[in-house]
Amino acid sequence: MFRDTTFKAANKKRELIIFGACFAAALILNVMGIIKHQSPARELVTQLHVVLFLTLVFYGIVIILRVLYYMISRLWIRK
Repeated sequence: MFRDTTFKAANKKRELIIFGACFAAALILNVMGIIKHQSPARELVTQLHVVLFLTLVFYGIVIILRVLYYMISRLWIRK
């Protein structure tokens, strides 16, 4: 029923780059919030759990968009 799968190094690298970009976007949003609200710089460390959660949310959105793109492109090719 289930089979073993292996991920190629290129796929791992691509996913790591996408996750890193999501982390960078979340971190930039955190820095912008700190500057806008004139909070102390320690917020970068104390709010890291929020940044990681936001990273996962961004990554989830990216996954949904990639799946939608894949499904639409499959429908387009079949016609």
